[in-house]
Amino acid sequence: MTTGSSSFHERLSPPPVVHLLSVVAGGSAALACSVWGPAAAATGGIVAAVVVSVLLVVTAPVVEVTHRGDPADGGAPDAPRLRAGGAVIPVDALAGAEVLDADGLRRLLGVDADARAYVCHRSWVRTAVRLEVADPRDGTPYWLICTRRPAQLIAATGRR
Repeated sequence: MTTGSSSFHERLSPPPVVHLLSVVAGGSAALACSVWGPAAAATGGIVAAVVVSVLLVVTAPVVEVTHRGDPADGGAPDAPRLRAGGAVIPVDALAGAEVLDADGLRRLLGVDADARAYVCHRSWVRTAVRLEVADPRDGTPYWLICTRRPAQLIAATGRR
């Protein structure tokens, strides 16, 4: 949970169709539990389906631009920071930004990929933002972040 103001917040949750995996898992669990009877099969199937659906949502990464810095690293308490999944970077360490459509995202994940880049990707999100890292001390050339709202993410970082 975050405290402080956030100018952009998005959880990269899967669309409803992906939750069909829950039904498949529930059916498999029901089949496996059917040796103990129909009640065990129904219970096992329902529990497995719910657990898979919950895990799909809970483990979805959060992309956020927040205005609470980390004073421990010498940053101002209200310095904007970008968080994508488990990584955080000060917005001041970012340079240019580029909106990527599905083809551009596929290209940067494939033939034009840089192994040093930080990537926050979910296959069900078809657009992304590429943010160059301007800090020369950082070996990461850019961040590639999937988002359903690329223009708003770029606006929240103040980059172009």
